[in-house]
Amino acid sequence: MPELPEVETIRRGLKEKILGKKIVKVDIKVPKLFVGNSKDIIGTKIIDAKRVAKVLEIVLSNGYSIIIHLKMTGQLIYQGEENQFTHIIYHFADGTKLLFNDMRKFGWNKIVKTSEVIKIFGPDYFGPEPGMGEFTVGYLKKIFSKSGKAIKLVLMDQEKIGGIGNIYANDALYVAGILPTRPAKSLTDIEISKLKKAIEKVIKLGLEYGGSSENTYVNIEGKKGRYMEVTAVYQKKTDPKDHEIQRTKIGGRGTFSCPICQK
Repeated sequence: MPELPEVETIRRGLKEKILGKKIVKVDIKVPKLFVGNSKDIIGTKIIDAKRVAKVLEIVLSNGYSIIIHLKMTGQLIYQGEENQFTHIIYHFADGTKLLFNDMRKFGWNKIVKTSEVIKIFGPDYFGPEPGMGEFTVGYLKKIFSKSGKAIKLVLMDQEKIGGIGNIYANDALYVAGILPTRPAKSLTDIEISKLKKAIEKVIKLGLEYGGSSENTYVNIEGKKGRYMEVTAVYQKKTDPKDHEIQRTKIGGRGTFSCPICQK
């Protein structure tokens, strides 16, 4: 599933490519992936592209927004080639188009009033994300102290921290030297400080490399991200120090760690 760096890369691409464009037609090939009335957005211009955690918001000039969740295999591609996985097409007045592809059909597009977006994707649904002012050592200490769950699961809980998924959770824990199986409440203040910095480091690196294309993720130009070239432990056999990586499962997700470097 695309995580914060991937979705943020797409948001930046949308802002660069489709800002100011007018929607003249929407082709909906799989109705279950489109919620709302497409007539509400015909003739409107795109005035902004935002993101909350892993969810995109395309803001329109008439008080409506298009909320898009890519889920596991969703893609947004500008001026791409249509294929069997192209389920929604936004046509613009200048003849260009934006494709929503989804191999597994888990993603969705939803038309809502812009004023209602905060009720749907506000702080009750997503915790602060790396880079936000609220993402502090004090905040992490507060949420960790209340949980006996494995620290990796807490990092991936979107209600507690927005945007972190399996890939960046694995790498952040390695950079911080913390085993993913450790109970969250067992972390010391020093470890929490290291983990905060590690999370911010891997997220920044993910953005610099355009995200990870381990699965189906591509940016809006259809290009793959390159984060897998620099991943610390995720999907690796050895770590940067040439130690053998241990692969297990936590919460059903592939987990990669080094029993020597992580405690």
